[in-house]
Amino acid sequence: MEIRQIDRRIIEAEMLGRVYEELCRTHDRDAALAVIANTVARAGREAGKAFAAAAPGGPSLAHFKTVVDIWRAGGALDIAVEEDSDTAFSFRVTRCGYVDAYREAGMPEELCRTISCNRDAPFAEAYDPRLTLERPCTIAAGAEACRFRFVWTK
Repeated sequence: MEIRQIDRRIIEAEMLGRVYEELCRTHDRDAALAVIANTVARAGREAGKAFAAAAPGGPSLAHFKTVVDIWRAGGALDIAVEEDSDTAFSFRVTRCGYVDAYREAGMPEELCRTISCNRDAPFAEAYDPRLTLERPCTIAAGAEACRFRFVWTK
């Protein structure tokens, strides 16, 4: 049985929340948060490599765009596409079910931001070095929307 991405992230967040609490007992909060951030970034890189390995004919922006369907499965995200070309794909996330779920679980805001947002750039970089992410704002950091722009350099 395939588990939806949002369900997987909620399970991961519950465990990361416990690890964060434990780390805060023995480390200062910044050090504890850095461990979580590094863990999430590493998971993002591993997922990006795996997604690239599954790309028919190799990584491409056209294939990369299909990840959005995985991210928003089950109504996890509300997305408005702004640009869809051969070299760029940009969209606004106007509702993020991931952040909503983390907040509903009572996670501290710094942890919500870290768990939700720290995997995106490493995912893109590991997918292919020609792909970069520009994301100036996120809902988790207090913005009304997350602005994603993926650029494919040929």
